Amino acid sequence: MKYTENYQIEFKDCDENRRLKLSAMVELLMQVSEHQLSNGHAGTDDLVKRGLGWVVTQYHFDIKHMPEAGDQVILSTNASGYNRFFEYRDFGISDPEGNPLISVKSQWVMLDLKKRHLVPADVQMMEDWGVPLLKKMPRFPRLRAQEQYEKKRRYRARYGDLDTNHHVTNSHYFSWFVDMLDRDFLKNHVVETIDIKFDKEVHYGDEIISCMNLVQNDAIQSYHAIETDDGNEQAVCELKWREI
Repeated sequence: MKYTENYQIEFKDCDENRRLKLSAMVELLMQVSEHQLSNGHAGTDDLVKRGLGWVVTQYHFDIKHMPEAGDQVILSTNASGYNRFFEYRDFGISDPEGNPLISVKSQWVMLDLKKRHLVPADVQMMEDWGVPLLKKMPRFPRLRAQEQYEKKRRYRARYGDLDTNHHVTNSHYFSWFVDMLDRDFLKNHVVETIDIKFDKEVHYGDEIISCMNLVQNDAIQSYHAIETDDGNEQAVCELKWREI
């Protein structure tokens, strides 16, 4: 069942160009999802009591128009399917007339918070929600890290970066990615598509390296990875940009 909420984009959600920040966009989608799940007794507090938590493994974003400060929008989410280990959830941001601005597909797993490993989908929960069992897994783009990156910057996972699953919240990765781009570039470009795959958790105090290649040919794309000092990839992301 599709769940929707009305929302006004606030200045706190936006960058200096009045456009919705990528990190804030993700936080709004997580907010509407949490509200729907909590109404059905499957939200964060309900799962924590069972020692469980939702963890996203992959996103695909299509962005037709990035909302700006003051815009009235409709946030939406829908659990679109599941199989043995994965749950699939769609999100959207549309204008008041229902015209889509941002469309998102995502893949999730349920994590045992103590043992830090995934557990099979809760079939009873899925049936109670009317979520269909999928015979085939939805396809997401296959993401691989680049062999080399031209630009790198070191960060430390801070306390304020953590979520209730006790690792860095997925919205914060987008802050690490965007911070690699020049201010003039961000002023004159907007994102069209995003693909991101999360491979490993980043925990409090971890030192990570944000890596980027920017390619400006017929298409403008930035290729990102979050790595540790030993070269292990925590996340890989590709963004396609459009010049304003």
